[in-house]
Amino acid sequence: MKIAKEKKILVITEVFAPEEFLINDLVFSWKDKGFSVSVLTRNPSYPEGKVFPGYRNRLIQREIIHDIIVSRVQFIPGYQSYRFIKILNYLWNMFLGSLWAIKNGKKYDSVYIYHTGPLTFSTIGILIKKLYKKETTIWTQDVWPDTVFAYDLAKKGISRLILVKFVTWIYSNCDNITVSSPGFIPIINKYCSSKKIQFIPQWSLTLKLLNTNNLNLEINYQGQFNFVFAGNIGKVQNLENVIYGFELFLRKSGNTKIWLNIIGDGSHLNFLKKIVQENNISNITFWGRIKSSEMPYYYEKADILVISLKDQPIFNLTIPAKFQSYLNAKKPIFGVIKGEVSNIINEYNIGWTVDPVSPEKIADSFNTIVLSSSEIILEKITNTSLLLEDSFNREKTIQKFTDLVFN
Repeated sequence: MKIAKEKKILVITEVFAPEEFLINDLVFSWKDKGFSVSVLTRNPSYPEGKVFPGYRNRLIQREIIHDIIVSRVQFIPGYQSYRFIKILNYLWNMFLGSLWAIKNGKKYDSVYIYHTGPLTFSTIGILIKKLYKKETTIWTQDVWPDTVFAYDLAKKGISRLILVKFVTWIYSNCDNITVSSPGFIPIINKYCSSKKIQFIPQWSLTLKLLNTNNLNLEINYQGQFNFVFAGNIGKVQNLENVIYGFELFLRKSGNTKIWLNIIGDGSHLNFLKKIVQENNISNITFWGRIKSSEMPYYYEKADILVISLKDQPIFNLTIPAKFQSYLNAKKPIFGVIKGEVSNIINEYNIGWTVDPVSPEKIADSFNTIVLSSSEIILEKITNTSLLLEDSFNREKTIQKFTDLVFN
């Protein structure tokens, strides 16, 4: 397939460098290969909801990153803390981005949308398509509004009707629809049954960072055998059941050499710390947020990597981004999870899975893992490498998007 490098591509994404998201790697890779790419995003503010040092939260501003023109729109501070402000912020970002698009959208040949949350910011890309007849591709990481319904919001009445109509309008006007999990395909097909939807997985930067980073960190986990969870810490991560299961395992086994390490930050972190403190649970360390550039070293020192989500239909369809990072770390995975990730772990024999609802079963799984032989562990590590190369390879995935967007 002949690739047209002269095509001008606009990437629309709520998040971009210096915020740490996968879209940075994709855009920078395109630029390094000589493609013409620009970015429309909001002022950097994730995850704390306040502007990054060195930036001003202006209405609309422009900067150059890695020789890429990045246009930014204003956000409303505090959107992480209050639901009303969050909704208002989504609408404000969409409004300012739409004004920018009306003025500047014509200069681009096609639009690429990186969709991570609500579809409001994606509206900008559809506006450009409608006004200027530009080809539009979307890569969706979240099946909105079904995620909203999973939080018991807008499940009926006029609010649900509006959301469904809005989502149908967005997807129906995309020329190419890609998803980060195959489980998303039947959900999105409800809103655009005539569209072909392609599964293109996320990839991980941890191996790349490990190979290029000059840091020499000393990571000292306290246990002789260490389980490590890394990522966002919210309600949906179901870590309270992991903690209860681990505490039950410790009581049953009497093994004081096993440690559970929880790395990351989020809305549920203080709640989990309270559980540990009030129940006097030992052998658990909360590390707080760690820079993504340092995470490969924390993975390297782990024995088993833990991935966990609540047992809800919408979350069972998801392949969280951390899963690819875990694969790149080439460590066995303990999946306290159902659905897509559980199926992959079992099908390719890269770890263990357990019902996320039952602390008793989680405790039994901790025990099974700890008693596993070195041969079993090595087999799962080998299988992880094979799966990484076959299905979640960075270079292959970036090339798929390149062929799709720049054809």
